[in-house]
Amino acid sequence: MNKIVLALLLIIQFGSLAFAQQPAAPKTTAPASRTLTPAEQRQKEKIDREVQRERQIRAEWAQKQREYEAKQAEKERQKQARKSEKERQQQEKEAGKSKSEPTSTLVTPAPTPVAEPATPAPAPAEPSRKEKREKRRKETPAPAVETPAANPAPVPTSPEPAPVEAPKKVEKVQRPKRERKPVVQTVDSASAMAPVSDPTVARPRREFLPKGHLFEPILLDPLEAQTYGSVLPLYYTEGNKYKGSIVPFAFGFAKPFYRRTTEPGRSTEWVLDLASFTQFEAFHDDKLNKARRQIMNNDYKISIIYNVRRGANNYRFRVYHISSHLGDDYIYRNQITAPTPNSVNYEQLDVTYSRNVTNWRLYGGAGIVLRKTEERKLLSAQLGAFYKKPSDKAARLVGGADIKFWQQTDFRPGIHAGVGVEVGRTQNNLTFLLEGYSGFRPYSQYENQQTEWLGVGLYLNPF
Repeated sequence: MNKIVLALLLIIQFGSLAFAQQPAAPKTTAPASRTLTPAEQRQKEKIDREVQRERQIRAEWAQKQREYEAKQAEKERQKQARKSEKERQQQEKEAGKSKSEPTSTLVTPAPTPVAEPATPAPAPAEPSRKEKREKRRKETPAPAVETPAANPAPVPTSPEPAPVEAPKKVEKVQRPKRERKPVVQTVDSASAMAPVSDPTVARPRREFLPKGHLFEPILLDPLEAQTYGSVLPLYYTEGNKYKGSIVPFAFGFAKPFYRRTTEPGRSTEWVLDLASFTQFEAFHDDKLNKARRQIMNNDYKISIIYNVRRGANNYRFRVYHISSHLGDDYIYRNQITAPTPNSVNYEQLDVTYSRNVTNWRLYGGAGIVLRKTEERKLLSAQLGAFYKKPSDKAARLVGGADIKFWQQTDFRPGIHAGVGVEVGRTQNNLTFLLEGYSGFRPYSQYENQQTEWLGVGLYLNPF
């Protein structure tokens, strides 16, 4: 019996061991990867390139973001340092002032009592102007002047007194009337010498929305408020030629809304001018094999101007705001994904003088930026000359040059010159120019770039 039980135990033990050592069911292996077709292989490579490009863009964006935050932190640190330095100097100044005060000022003598003057009696009230006139009229006798027409009858010889009503009637008729002074007598001596028929002699002439300009817009100034369009097939940036053409276009106007003329040759006016400066780029895209026309940049400007004319001398006092904005196509094509510094967002006050000498218009001026020096450097200057000979012909030769200097660009001159033909006999003529430029970039936030161009342009002033 014991042998049978022992045998059963042995059988059970061997069975459990066999069950524990039984191999697991084999896993289903994935079938071998198939070979990709050429089209699928190109698609896969394209996806890999896009992923790699996205990683690179993210890395560049993160780097620029860190640089931007570091610059902002440095500016804040400098601002706090200047503030603390200013407070320290103020404290030192106050401490030095308190030390320099003499101690004798602490003892002040008692004020000497002064006897108050007796209150004068109130003066009698003065009579009003109406009462004065009545009193003067009663005291002054009326002039008894008789004319033959007023008293044609002979004087009666009877001793009877004359009736009371007759003298009153004669007095009323014979009272001299007050003559009104003519308007010409109110004019000063300089105006009295001019012909009386001129309406500007008697009083200043005021005009709302007048025609023309006291200070003509500067045609060759790239940022003047006027309307023009140019085609620049030769365009160089930092010595590299642009493979297409740059087409700058502007729509603007300068319109006087109030003018006051005191005498010939002496006038003042207020002017509002607005302008939008846009630059397009036209090129052939080799990847897409087609022509592309895209916006590079757009600048906006608004000004309030006060013009003064004194004979042959003309002055312009101007305050304006300008801001620059890159085009969406330009940002996308150049993969700009982080904020960029933009110093072309400021206000400026400038003064310009202009004078015509024979057939030349000569001008010059200076300006100052109304912003902090950390945002933009302050000083600027401008000078130039423009030739136009007055003529009754439909076309005439014109030409000149405009030169600008900015402290922001280390006073490197920006020279814009042109020669061409002006067509028309009115104030709103058309001007065709062969124009060239050399200097800092006059448009957009990339003004530190050295730029040269050569092209043709059409200019006009709608007002």
